[in-house]
Amino acid sequence: MGKIVAGIALSHAPGALGFPETAPPHQRQSTEKATRDLGITLEEAKPDVIFAFLDDHFENFFRMHMPSIAIGVADYHEGPADQWMEPLRIAKKTKFPGAPKAAEYLIRSLVDQGFDCSRTGPIEYGQNLLMPWTLMKADLPNVAVVPIFLNVFTPPLMRYSRAYALGEACRKAALSLPEETRIAFMCTGGLSHWPPYWNPNQAGNPPADPFLALMKEYQTYGKPVLQKHPTLMKQLEDYEIDMAAKNEYPMGTFLKVPLVSKEWDMKFLDNYCAANTEWLRSLSYEDVEAEAGHGGHEVLNWVALSGAMGGNKSRLLLYEPITEWICGMSYVDFEVGKRHVDEGTNRVNGANGVH
Repeated sequence: MGKIVAGIALSHAPGALGFPETAPPHQRQSTEKATRDLGITLEEAKPDVIFAFLDDHFENFFRMHMPSIAIGVADYHEGPADQWMEPLRIAKKTKFPGAPKAAEYLIRSLVDQGFDCSRTGPIEYGQNLLMPWTLMKADLPNVAVVPIFLNVFTPPLMRYSRAYALGEACRKAALSLPEETRIAFMCTGGLSHWPPYWNPNQAGNPPADPFLALMKEYQTYGKPVLQKHPTLMKQLEDYEIDMAAKNEYPMGTFLKVPLVSKEWDMKFLDNYCAANTEWLRSLSYEDVEAEAGHGGHEVLNWVALSGAMGGNKSRLLLYEPITEWICGMSYVDFEVGKRHVDEGTNRVNGANGVH
């Protein structure tokens, strides 16, 4: 039988690795400490397998084939993908054991529970796993990672209530694993976020911006576009830095909301940590996109994690609005097996970690 021993959630902005020096020093230090603290949580929990709710940044899936849910079933997965090594300043790839028996059991259980999942073979990670993993510095030499991909960038997206139900189904699968297995759940992404990907609702269709027109081509057709434009991800990084400096998306326009929405992030975290699952399930595509950006849909991963953790309360370690990384950087620990903090300190407005 499976035993759930940890649950953690954190942001995965590429700037934290690719251009960390652009953020104020105190924010860089605080986010690196919070990430390491979550790494310590995993070390202390000693999981055999991590079930990770992630979104793909067009490393593996593209508009020509974009599953709503995909499970990686393979002996090993690898990252970062070639195109991300320079932008993320990672010199060497990492092979992550994939726990194929657990992954196979998970996908079969999800299908039995009414979730039609796409099966993948070996996948490539980007910042979705490599940014947190690098900064967590967790000593977990034998841990395996099973990636659970949710589509967050290519509408139509699943409903937020469906993401929560997916998490519940993953919890059921984890607890019913046929072998004794220590399971940690994690999710990465968000919160408010306007990444330089093409989005039809905010960048236009066809996009007027030349770079976003190129990104639309890449997001649609995938790696053959990188053969024609091998520096595309470096261009994306430069565009992102420029966006942050000008507070604009797309470039040449004026976005009427900031590239990081602290107000929305705090509202989300307040409800999330207090386990207001009704509020989480009631989130809509339109409201999230309007208030938190097209990258804000990465909170689908967070909502799935809440379901996987049984709708329990969690503790906010840190929130930092970092415009330079165009992301509301957030770090949450479900503190499995630990004594829960009282409700007052569990709320965002009373948490020491909010800056």
